[in-house]
Amino acid sequence: MSTTMTDFNFVYQTPLRLCRVIWETIPGSLRRTPIMFRVGRYIYRTFIRNTVRFQSHYTHFMRNPPLLSVIGALASHFPASGEMKIASIGCSTGAELYSFLYAVKTARRDLHVTAKGADISEAVVEVARRGIYHPDVPAAEGGLYAAGRAEVASADVPSLVEILEPLPDGSLRVKDWLRDDVTWLTADATDERLSSRLGQQDLVLANNFMGPMEDELAERCLANVMRLVAPGGYLVVDGIDLDLKTKVLKASWFRPVLTNQEEIWASESVRGGWPWVRWAREPLDRSEADWAYRYSVIFQHGER
Repeated sequence: MSTTMTDFNFVYQTPLRLCRVIWETIPGSLRRTPIMFRVGRYIYRTFIRNTVRFQSHYTHFMRNPPLLSVIGALASHFPASGEMKIASIGCSTGAELYSFLYAVKTARRDLHVTAKGADISEAVVEVARRGIYHPDVPAAEGGLYAAGRAEVASADVPSLVEILEPLPDGSLRVKDWLRDDVTWLTADATDERLSSRLGQQDLVLANNFMGPMEDELAERCLANVMRLVAPGGYLVVDGIDLDLKTKVLKASWFRPVLTNQEEIWASESVRGGWPWVRWAREPLDRSEADWAYRYSVIFQHGER
């Protein structure tokens, strides 16, 4: 049986590999035309979308600088000396939440910022709580999913001196001013009790954990996370199937924030390989009817 399945996979994958080679010989300017975008989406939906899905604790500091810059600018809308509540769902080992706290706190030093990080894996929540990382070594060993890349690369250490401080053993610890008023907890993003545990938030991060879910579960999870966002607050959601995201958010009270949309969408170079890689970034196509929803990462909860 295993031999038959192996033979089937070989026969199935060989034409796809050949088609990918042909695709990559097409000039980039031609691949960026509306008709080729549609061809690419057909390839993705037909052959790639339902390939093997797996979760990982992939995260690192300052992952999307244009996104962090916009979040810092949005924080300027909060009242002077006011309060801002932030929650990171699927927080992994904490690098993303600490990065967003840095963006907000440097933009608005007068705000009282409180934050909550939640993940289904107790092991990675403990890493996030400690806030200690080793250059070039993933901190998530022993978590529920694959470790992914290291949170900090040696080459990035000099640019992170305002966030991380060196320890005698060569590790790096998040500075206290970013660790203050952060609560870490183990929680399931699909649990309907999530909103009662965390309460409503001004900014909710929900990145890169719904993509590997089956559609029905991912849709319920997204709806569950959206309930955490207070009216007027913001949802940052990425790493999710674009058709599903567009459908759910377009039917909701959330509206896309288009500030620096293209820069945010293009920022993560590691998401290359579309349409042949499931987690790759689909090129932004403004001829798509719902492009504002499809390619936005930031959404604001409109007042009811």
